[in-house]
Amino acid sequence: MDVNIRPAVPADIAVCGQITYAAFKGINERHGFENFEFPTVEVACENAEFKIHNPSYYNIVAEASGQVIGLCFLDEHNSIRGVDLVCIDPATQGEGVGRKLMENALERSLGSRGVRLLQHSFNTTSLALYASLGFEVKEPLMLMYGRPIGQPQNDVEIHPMRSEELDQCEALHEKILGFGRINEIRANLHLFTPLVALRASHIVAYASAPAMPPVNHVVADTEDDMRAFLLGISASMTDPLMLLLPIRQASFFRWCLEQGLKVVKPYTLMALGEYQEPAGCYLPSTVF
Repeated sequence: MDVNIRPAVPADIAVCGQITYAAFKGINERHGFENFEFPTVEVACENAEFKIHNPSYYNIVAEASGQVIGLCFLDEHNSIRGVDLVCIDPATQGEGVGRKLMENALERSLGSRGVRLLQHSFNTTSLALYASLGFEVKEPLMLMYGRPIGQPQNDVEIHPMRSEELDQCEALHEKILGFGRINEIRANLHLFTPLVALRASHIVAYASAPAMPPVNHVVADTEDDMRAFLLGISASMTDPLMLLLPIRQASFFRWCLEQGLKVVKPYTLMALGEYQEPAGCYLPSTVF
C-alpha cells in the first residue's frame, strides 16, 4: 500500500473522529470491554478538534489513494513526549500504517528526553508494534471507576490551583517522576481547573484536570496524601472518579477496592528513553 504521511489539518477533524471511534469500538468489543474512551463519534471528533487546533500537539494523518486511513497525535507539552493517540481505519489495519505513523512521530521526537504511551493490555497487536519500535513495559495499570465511601479528612485543604503554585506543583512532579510538566499544568490552569491539596500550608498533591479523566494526571507525596486528596475531590464532584491506577502500588490498589471502586479494564504504560522509577504515589493520564 502506498501511504503518504502529512500534517493533520482542520478539514481532517471529521474523518479523524470517525476513525478513532471505529478503532476503539472495534478493539473494545472484540475483547468484551466498554468503549469508555470514545463512546460516540461526537466525543472522538471533539478530541480531534482540540488536538488539531492545539500547537502543543504534533498531529499527522496517513493517506492512501487520497483518503485518510490513520492518525497520530503526539503531545509535545513536556520534555518527555507522549503518544496521545494512534488509530487506523479498521478496513486497513494490518497493512503497516500504524508503524509508518509511529516512525514519523519518533523521528519528530529525536532530541527529547524520551517518549511514553499507554495502550490497552489486551491489544497484543499494538503491544508488539510498540515493543518492536523500542518501547519497554514500565507499569501495569487498571482503569478504576466509582465513588469512594470514605469521608474527607479535615487536615487536608483542597482548592483550585493558583498560578503562583505552579512552581511547587512542578517541583512535586519532578521529585516523584523525575521530570516536570509545567507547560502542561499551565495550559490546564486555563482549561480544566486543576486542584491542589495542602497539609500545613504545604502542597502535597495536585490533580491536573480532575473533571476530565482522559487528560488528568495526579501526583502525591505519599499514599496517605493521595487517599485524602481523592476523598476530598470525590466529595466535591457530582460524577464518580475515573482513575488510571498503577497496580504495583499494591496497598493503594487494595484501598481503592475497599472504597468500592471497580476495575474496568487493563492498560500498560510503555516508555522509550529516559525513565525514573516513581518515588511517590501517582496516577497517569491516558498519555502518561
